[in-house]
Amino acid sequence: MLVVLVLVLQCYCYYYFYYYKYYYHYNQSHYHYNQSHYHYRYFHHYYYYYCYNNYYYYYYYYYYYYYYYYYYYYYC
Repeated sequence: MLVVLVLVLQCYCYYYFYYYKYYYHYNQSHYHYNQSHYHYRYFHHYYYYYCYNNYYYYYYYYYYYYYYYYYYYYYC
């Protein structure tokens, strides 16, 4: 199963992702700040990051074989 999450914000945000079981995943994020670019790959059980100022663009792709859960929140 392929899941795609796209989140675009123009304010401060906080995102947290927690993996409940083992599974293979690949994630790629694009962080735009003053024309800058950021690519992130993380292979682990959990991961989190903060984003703030200007604008934020995020893509997340993954294949999973077990259960998982995630949540995120943001505020301006």
